[in-house]
Amino acid sequence: MTKRIALIIHNQVYAEPELAQLKLPAADTAALAELLRDPMVGNFDEVELAVNSPAAELRQQVAGLFQRKHRHDELLLYIVGYLIVDEAGQLHLTTVDTHLDTLAETALSAAYLTDCMDRSFSRRQMLLLDGGCFRLNSIEWAADMHPTTVFKGRGYGRVVLTSVTGNDSTGEEEETSLTHHLVQALQTGAADADGDGQVEIKELYEYLRQQTRQTSLRVYGKHEHFILARNPYHFIPAQPIKWDLISGAILAPVTIIIIGGRADLRTAIGMAGLLLLMYALLYLAPD
Repeated sequence: MTKRIALIIHNQVYAEPELAQLKLPAADTAALAELLRDPMVGNFDEVELAVNSPAAELRQQVAGLFQRKHRHDELLLYIVGYLIVDEAGQLHLTTVDTHLDTLAETALSAAYLTDCMDRSFSRRQMLLLDGGCFRLNSIEWAADMHPTTVFKGRGYGRVVLTSVTGNDSTGEEEETSLTHHLVQALQTGAADADGDGQVEIKELYEYLRQQTRQTSLRVYGKHEHFILARNPYHFIPAQPIKWDLISGAILAPVTIIIIGGRADLRTAIGMAGLLLLMYALLYLAPD
């Protein structure tokens, strides 16, 4: 049986003094988790929220998200936090216990996350990243280390949507985050551009791109239709009652009885059943 499973990682507190000065816009990941659990919105079977967890614990949770999954299981990894580009140009996700001089041991490397995704049997993987970027000694990342490309891996059925600010400073916070706009989109159904009742990842990208300039999207593999959620305000209108068909189903057998008498009672009952069956089929058919 296909499952929908999500892991939300939210890092906002840091023991490292230099990282503690960094600011990100407020991100209500608790509200996002509730929306993903809601059967009328995300309809995820399992949603785990990890807030300010240490690196070792997060490694286990990420591995658990992708291990022992089936091909059609839909897996969502949602990350809020700061990325660090080390002196070798490699990308890491900061955690509550990250130290700048021991990134390999105290941060989540992009290589580790990509490897977990690559080893999973699931071909329906969604990675969404909302955060900022901090570069050690102003080191620039290589072109192939951009967040939308570094997580490509073997690229079988994977979509990567990121909103990473390039501002490393500790100045004023941005007013809103990608998470803020995502929560609004899911609550209101605003991202359902084609009105089909489903929020597909490309529709979500087009919506978020209008809200945050840093939003980028990459789809890897053959599967292009990744459904993140439902539009809670999309309803299929009820079919109008077709009274002409109902009256026909009732009057025709009555007429047979009146004309033919009791001898035709069996025929009339059979005719009524046939007409009611026709009515049921025509009722479901579009006008």
